[in-house]
Amino acid sequence: MTAGLAVTALAMTMTMTTTAANAAIDVYDNGPGGERYVAMGDSVAAGPILLPQRPGGSPCFRSEKNFATQTAAAIGARKFTDATCSSATIDNITTPQGSEPPQIDAVDKNTTLVTVGPIGANDVGIVSTVSGCISVVAPGCKERDGQTVHNKIEATRAELATALAAIKKKAPRAAVVVVGYGLYIPPAGCPLVQPLTSSDADYIQGLVDHMSNVLRDSARAAGATFADLRATPGSMDHTACAAPGQRWIEGLVPASADGAIPFHPTALGMQAVAPTVTAAARRAAAERNTRIVKDVRGEAVCRGSKVRLRVLTKGGPVVRTDFKVGNKFLGRDSSAPFVRFTSRKALKKHSGKLTARAKITLPDTTATYTIKISRPRCSR
Repeated sequence: MTAGLAVTALAMTMTMTTTAANAAIDVYDNGPGGERYVAMGDSVAAGPILLPQRPGGSPCFRSEKNFATQTAAAIGARKFTDATCSSATIDNITTPQGSEPPQIDAVDKNTTLVTVGPIGANDVGIVSTVSGCISVVAPGCKERDGQTVHNKIEATRAELATALAAIKKKAPRAAVVVVGYGLYIPPAGCPLVQPLTSSDADYIQGLVDHMSNVLRDSARAAGATFADLRATPGSMDHTACAAPGQRWIEGLVPASADGAIPFHPTALGMQAVAPTVTAAARRAAAERNTRIVKDVRGEAVCRGSKVRLRVLTKGGPVVRTDFKVGNKFLGRDSSAPFVRFTSRKALKKHSGKLTARAKITLPDTTATYTIKISRPRCSR
């Protein structure tokens, strides 16, 4: 491998530009309900040129083998929309990318799961930085760059906060997973395989790690879940330094037969990290379900000789409510606003607790939960 070939390959990667409108693709929609999943991110999420490609091609170059597609299948998503796009920046989550609409346009109030990222590398020019490091004649890009790129990475925090807030506003009940970048080069690199000095290899991975750490911090600040691709078991053995056919990240000169471009996931890499994203999605969904159930509460209010029992859902997916006092069944309501009237005298005869057994349809399950109701004074 020569440095010249590597520069040429990276240059081809950097010249992917917007040429035509290519909105997010609804990969499938199997009807209402269930997990309704939207994937966002840059080329690391999209899988440019990774075969087979989805219809539409330029500028987004979305692969049918990207990790989002595999995550959608693993969680049994009812609807899956791929809004990832090559060359995207954080800003393109909420603003157009040339003629490409904002990625957030794929999200609506019915969306139940969103993955965001990886994203941010294009904001700070990590690919162009790698290109500047490929030099056997004048190595030392870390010394040349100083803190410039690191400072740019730190500056993305505000944009990430804005983007994540916009997603939560548009899809308030969605579970949100922020995905970081992976492990590209091991410590000290592999100068005989990839044309980077040991120092420059550590510098490049350090930039990638910094961007991932900012994504992690932003996820935590926004109450989202973080998927750390670096933690995927086996990552250290499948970097760009691994043999062709074993790489999860393609090297600076492509050697895989799947179409992967320099410093991007191979098909094998997409398959390897998908369980990491899937596990994070399941954690996020469990936390989302807990929040939905907590939003459902019951109340009992005296109205003359009657007591009005009610379940307040905040728009939540309650489909049926059984009201009880102790073991005595008071009645059922199968439609909003889930109200039942009973006499004050009837309640006073029973010393048990007031409860509502609410059947709640969550995106990934339907279950019945017990909602406690405080007794009003008139029934004590």
